[in-house]
Amino acid sequence: MARTGMHMTKKGFSFQGPADVVHAVKSWITPEDDLFLVTHMGFLEIDPEHWHLDVDGLVGNPTRLHLSDLQAMPQREYMSVHECAGSPLAPTVPKRRIGNVIWKGVPLSLVLERAKISSHASYIWTSGLEWGEYADVGEAYQKDLPIGKALAEEVILALEINGRPLTPERGGPVRLVVPGWYGTNSVKWVGSITAADRRASGAYTTRFYNDPAASGMKPVWGVAPESVVVSPSPNDLLSADMPTKIWGWAWGDHQISSVEVSVDGGGSWRTASVGPREGRSWQRFELSWTPTSGQNILLCRCTDECGAGQPLTDARNAVHTVKVEVDP
Repeated sequence: MARTGMHMTKKGFSFQGPADVVHAVKSWITPEDDLFLVTHMGFLEIDPEHWHLDVDGLVGNPTRLHLSDLQAMPQREYMSVHECAGSPLAPTVPKRRIGNVIWKGVPLSLVLERAKISSHASYIWTSGLEWGEYADVGEAYQKDLPIGKALAEEVILALEINGRPLTPERGGPVRLVVPGWYGTNSVKWVGSITAADRRASGAYTTRFYNDPAASGMKPVWGVAPESVVVSPSPNDLLSADMPTKIWGWAWGDHQISSVEVSVDGGGSWRTASVGPREGRSWQRFELSWTPTSGQNILLCRCTDECGAGQPLTDARNAVHTVKVEVDP
C-alpha cells in the first residue's frame, strides 16, 4: 500500500536522456540535465514531509528516521561515475548510459551504527517505495549489499547531486548510492533498510541482474572497466592531414591503468595518456592523431589495475566504436 504523500507515474521500464549519450558527456562533472533517468516501474513523487526510513531486521535498535533526522547527521561528498547496467532482459547489449557526478549524503554505516546492527548480519537489504509490474513480476524494488560493502565509507544515503537536492525523478528525497557499482544497486526512493543473514530473495536479486560465471551466476555489482570515445563524433567535420585529438572517458570500480586506441578498426593499437581519478570518477584519456581521408573506424579499450579489460563484443562493457568521415 502506498504511503500518504506519494504519487506514482507509471511508465514501465523507461529511459530519458540525451539521444547520443556518449558524445554529449563532455564535461568532467555531468550536469544533471545531461544525466540519464531510468525506471523499471515509473517515477515516484514523495512529499518530503511524509517520507521516513525504517531500519529493522538484525538490529538491536529498530529505527525510524525522517528527512530532518538525516539532514542533522554528518554528511559527506563523493564523486563517482553513475552508470546504468542496461536492461536485465538484454544484459550483453551495451547501453553506455553514463555520467560523472558528486553525491552528498549520510554514510549508510552511520545509520546502521545508530540502529545497532548485529554481528550476525551479512547482508543489507534496501527497498524502494515504488510499486508496479516489470517483466510480469509485481513486487517492490529491493536490492542487497554484502555487509562489507554496506559499511564502506563511500556508500551513502544521498540527499543531493551536484550541490542540489535530489528531485523526485532522481530518487529524492533520499536514495541509496553505491559508488563503483552499477546504478541498479543505488535504490531510488528508499523506504526501508533490513539487516539480514542471507541475500534478499526478490526478483531483482535472483531473476534479474545476474551474469553467468564459471562458478554459476554472479550479481551485477561492480562496474566493469569501460571506455568511450567522446571526440571526434560521427558528426564532426575532419580534414585529412590536419592533426586532431582523440579523447574520451575510461572508468570502472577499480582504477583504470591503461587505455589503447585504434584508428584502423582494430588492426593496430596505440597507447593513450590517462589522467587521474577522484573517488570513483571517470578518467580522461587522450591521443594525438592525424587522420587520413575516407572512413576511419576508431575503437578504444581499457584495462584496470587488477588486469581486467574490455571484451570486443557481447558484453555491457564491450569495446566502443566510432566511425568518422574525413574529407580529403
